[in-house]
Amino acid sequence: MNKTDSQQRQKTNNWLKTNGINVAHIYVGTAELFQATKLATNTLREHGRLLGRNEANTLNNFLQTTRNFKQRNKITQGQCFKVMNIAKQAQRLCAKKKKA
Repeated sequence: MNKTDSQQRQKTNNWLKTNGINVAHIYVGTAELFQATKLATNTLREHGRLLGRNEANTLNNFLQTTRNFKQRNKITQGQCFKVMNIAKQAQRLCAKKKKA
């Protein structure tokens, strides 16, 4: 492996880590799972103050479940869509507040 490949791999690993995805789990899960993980991480980081207690707990529980290998395999698409809906709701609320 040359220097360029190593640098590219490091950039990729950093991006995945920033978006809440563990490099070791990259081959386990669906596209919806990765998208929901990314949205949950970014929503809690950027719009956490706009979330209600139940919504924040749902996102935190989802992220905690994704970190456990056995529980990660049991996550359904419905759970992923629920997380994505909460994230979109927070984004809309943030946009509404910026507009006002």
